[in-house]
Amino acid sequence: MHSWYFVGDSHVQAFEIAATLGLFRRQSHFLIVPGATAVGLRNPESHTQAIAHFQKALLPVLPGVMPVIQLGEVDCGFVIWWRAQTLGESVDAQLAASIEAYACFIDTLIDAGYSRVVVTGAVPPTIPDNHRQGAVARARHTVSASLRERTDLTMRYNRQLAAEAARRRIPYTDISARVLDAGTGLIADAYRSPNPRDHHLHPIQGAHAWAEAINALEV
Repeated sequence: MHSWYFVGDSHVQAFEIAATLGLFRRQSHFLIVPGATAVGLRNPESHTQAIAHFQKALLPVLPGVMPVIQLGEVDCGFVIWWRAQTLGESVDAQLAASIEAYACFIDTLIDAGYSRVVVTGAVPPTIPDNHRQGAVARARHTVSASLRERTDLTMRYNRQLAAEAARRRIPYTDISARVLDAGTGLIADAYRSPNPRDHHLHPIQGAHAWAEAINALEV
């Protein structure tokens, strides 16, 4: 049985909490690069240098390990909007660039010899409109996209991620159906962090949601 190796942005902490709570049926390893973006994977000199960190951790191929990738929240919550606004390009063009970079990273791992790579959907945004508590919220207020727009973009993003995974016949899973309110289509209050300065999911509720999704994978 393979062990999991979770890599991605700070939202990987939900998987780490799940492991600490004993919710996974497999041994798990973690690499968190705060602020990592999918689009930044095409640039080894990006601010976070995420691609270099991920490649150092995962390459050459680790026997008995299955990578699990968690990226996209930073893209959908901020970077896609900021780049479109700053570069004068469309949101669709920036969405495509992010997905392309993500897919290229997946292919790098597959080509290196990983028979399975698990792709996880980007976490829906949690920061309310006009909310500026916390460093992340203050940094992101420079773009005008509403919570609704950012959530809708995340759903589009995840549909494209799922399609890329299907094209490569690798597993995809996400927790959007569980963490979004059925009435509003926005993040449910139960899944917001109790700390208003924290843009991550509720640490315990998020951990349980991801553990259920990962454990359900038939890999």
